[in-house]
Amino acid sequence: MKFKRIIRALRFNRYFWGSCVLILLLNLVFTAVVVRRQRNSIEELQAMYSRKRNPDVPRERDEIARYRIAGVELRLFMGKVPPKERFVERVREIHELLQRNGLQMKGLTFKPEQAGPMKLWKYTSSFSVRGRFSQLKSFIADIQNSKSIFCLDHVSFKQVPNSRGLVDLGLEVSTYFK
Repeated sequence: MKFKRIIRALRFNRYFWGSCVLILLLNLVFTAVVVRRQRNSIEELQAMYSRKRNPDVPRERDEIARYRIAGVELRLFMGKVPPKERFVERVREIHELLQRNGLQMKGLTFKPEQAGPMKLWKYTSSFSVRGRFSQLKSFIADIQNSKSIFCLDHVSFKQVPNSRGLVDLGLEVSTYFK
């Protein structure tokens, strides 16, 4: 008897139950088509990312080959490190980047020190710059995009009180020389 009541209730609400079944079928189709396609796309993108991220990593476990490759890379790097005599050129390059962005350098100090077992010289230049935040961001981007090797050791921003949008940038930039 209860079964007949259930059947009558289903027949009475056939539009409602028909809509529910239709929504369920549409959900299954959506899951089957769209979500699977996205999963395949995600897997392809991850594989492509890993291929681009690690293109020259040797697949072999041979330690001698890895040491040889590391030695070649180290010699290439050392070939790109300029001699100490080019320090003035690097300072001039930073000064040109400042001028390109309409900024003035204040309080420039240098600190040379021997760095590591490779007999490299590390020259740390500390200075401050005052300007608009957009100018300072552009200056830092220019340093990062420079062909020379610059390391940003310390970056600090401080808003200038009672000024309209001016910011003080404290910066330590290191360069390495042979």
